[in-house]
Amino acid sequence: MTGSYTLRLALASATYAEVQVRINNSNAPRPDFTTKRIGKDNAIARHGIQGLYLLYSINIREIQLVNDTNTIHLKKSRGGRPLIGVMYDYIRLEGPPLAKY
Repeated sequence: MTGSYTLRLALASATYAEVQVRINNSNAPRPDFTTKRIGKDNAIARHGIQGLYLLYSINIREIQLVNDTNTIHLKKSRGGRPLIGVMYDYIRLEGPPLAKY
């Protein structure tokens, strides 16, 4: 597993939420990435209409990955009320191009 990896996290909407990303360790004391508090568009209450689109490109170091099964943990760390949260558009892990021999 050599080369650089990028996690693309596209959010269709967010309302007073925070998304934390951890790679291969859901119990790590600090996340590998956090959006911090985002969103005031209230699009969740309107079923995604007129939400603010957010795109995050998260670099993942090669040392964080293993040669077996890798797990990406996403956690919404703020909330507690029904309309506080995030709506995902897509989540994609991009790896380096394959070497040609």
